[in-house]
Amino acid sequence: MSKDQVVLKAVGAAVGLLGAAVFGGLAAAFSNMRTPVEQHLLPIVLSGDDQEEETEEEESEQTEGELKKDSQQAEQTGGDQEEEQRDDEDKERDQEEEEDDRKEETEEEEDDREEETEEEESDSEEETEKEESEQTEGEQEDEQRDDEDEDRDQCEINPTPPGTIKLGSLNVRSMTKKENVISELITRNKLDLLLINETWVKPKRLKVLHRASPKGFKAHYRVRPGKKKGGGVANLFSEALQRKKKSSDSPDKKIKTTTFEFVVTELQHDDWNQPVLIINLYHPPGKSKEEFRQFLDEFQSLLDEVEKNYSSFIVTGDFNIHVNKEWRSDTDEFDSLLLVNDLTQHVNEPTHKAGNTLDLVITRNVEISGLKVRNEKNVVKSDHYTVYFYAKPEGTGEKTEENKNEEQKRFRQTEE
Repeated sequence: MSKDQVVLKAVGAAVGLLGAAVFGGLAAAFSNMRTPVEQHLLPIVLSGDDQEEETEEEESEQTEGELKKDSQQAEQTGGDQEEEQRDDEDKERDQEEEEDDRKEETEEEEDDREEETEEEESDSEEETEKEESEQTEGEQEDEQRDDEDEDRDQCEINPTPPGTIKLGSLNVRSMTKKENVISELITRNKLDLLLINETWVKPKRLKVLHRASPKGFKAHYRVRPGKKKGGGVANLFSEALQRKKKSSDSPDKKIKTTTFEFVVTELQHDDWNQPVLIINLYHPPGKSKEEFRQFLDEFQSLLDEVEKNYSSFIVTGDFNIHVNKEWRSDTDEFDSLLLVNDLTQHVNEPTHKAGNTLDLVITRNVEISGLKVRNEKNVVKSDHYTVYFYAKPEGTGEKTEENKNEEQKRFRQTEE
């Protein structure tokens, strides 16, 4: 190889090395170059403190979000609760109104049920007694007709004295469905006054009294207070004997009692020189000794009040005191009270189906005649008997003679 060829070969090698070096540098330079977008997209490396702050901020934002969410939920829940509370209050008001309505309906239903029960009991008793009395009914009707015939015969032989009225006393054990029978009882026996015990009448059922009163009769009554069943007294009397309407001085308006029920009626007859006060009394049974003594005290208070304005009076009714058993302490105490007050008790035979004398006729300054006790269970269904009697104030006969003398004097003066 020539020298020139060697030189050329060396030069070529050097140029090749130089080109490789240049190309490599350029490549490296280009590889380090980035566009603004590429530089922006490069990951940012944060320090440890920055990362903690960012984590706290994220947690704080998350917590605030949760609190806000909870607050929204709480507000929503509070609104729901208020609506529920309002709904509950509305429901309570509706329930109270419904309860009041139900209570009123229940009270009315109870009254109706009581009356229905009374009617059912009355019907049941009537059916039972009817079955029991079928065999003896004919005999009793015959006896009753005989008694009525005897009464008529006695009236024809011994006419009723002037100024005498006829009374009846009976514990009917409910007037329900007995109005017509009671009215017929008054009419058939020509009563001027019927004194009824245990009417069982309530304030809403007063029409029973009017239906039981014949034409020309009125009723004075007292119902049992409260809702307790039973009780009640009524006087059905002829209007012709009513002296005047009750005043505020009437004993049954001034005397308040807890151990017995009573009603009064003041009567006046053309032949009487004074009015007669009629006291119809019902004393329930089954009282303790203390309650019985309280009854005696209240009865004495009633007598004291009556004595202020009346010298003649009649007390009748179911006393539920076994006056036929003189050995009983309550009978003895009651008899002593009558004796101290100058009162006379006229009934001396059984007035109850058990054989005891419970229905009494007690008087002061009143003549009693023709007293009879009659079992009329086939007429008026009751476990008590009817007590019939005639009455007039003492001295009525003398008053009648005086009236006749006065009339004769006036007649003679007119002729002159």
